[in-house]
Amino acid sequence: MSLSSAKNYALRAAKSQDQKEAAELLSKAILELAASIEATDAKLKKINKSG
Repeated sequence: MSLSSAKNYALRAAKSQDQKEAAELLSKAILELAASIEATDAKLKKINKSG
């Protein structure tokens, strides 16, 4: 669950010649981004509660 994983999936999708594979890779990239955003949000909420 990281931004670098999302970036790698997106780059692989951009280079893919197969539309189905590209769609699957973009799907994975979006899920990685969402997970990263959720993790960051949880960290910020924890920081705000402790401060």
